Amino acid sequence: MSPVPTRTFCCCIPSRVGVLLIGLIGLVGGGGITALAILRIKASVGSKVSLIIEAIIYGLLALVSLLGLIGAIGRKLSLIKLYFAMLVTHLLFSFGAGTFAIYRVFHDAPEYINKCVGQRGSSGLKVCQSGVAVTKGIVITMFILVWILEIWACVIVFRYSKQLSEETAAERVVKDTEAW
Repeated sequence: MSPVPTRTFCCCIPSRVGVLLIGLIGLVGGGGITALAILRIKASVGSKVSLIIEAIIYGLLALVSLLGLIGAIGRKLSLIKLYFAMLVTHLLFSFGAGTFAIYRVFHDAPEYINKCVGQRGSSGLKVCQSGVAVTKGIVITMFILVWILEIWACVIVFRYSKQLSEETAAERVVKDTEAW
């Protein structure tokens, strides 16, 4: 059998291990973000729609990651290709939902400031504005980091699917030549 080179990421980690890690991280992270979003829905004022969308999208990420985890453990090319397609689809929906959530944070900022000033008085205006500015920065940073990690995950899963395709093709060649 002709050897198929193992694809890696981070210089030395095999892609299969990467897909396993991505599956575990996606399962735990997606489930955790979904749980937090559900808890925040009850306390939210104006951004319930974006939180509901966020909860649905990251809940789907947890389910998709379970599929990828099963595919990586079983070395199933069809499951890995399906996982890749669903991961890319999730990334696109995540871009949309994240953009909407960022828009809502900026759109609802004056309402939060007014509510904060109403509780603290006019002397707390600077504190309220600073709190909203920090919140905006955290939300934007969080989404950008998640998107970068998801893009990287797509690349790793794609590399692993190519490796499995080559391994499958190499096995077919060996079986065909043995039949002669």
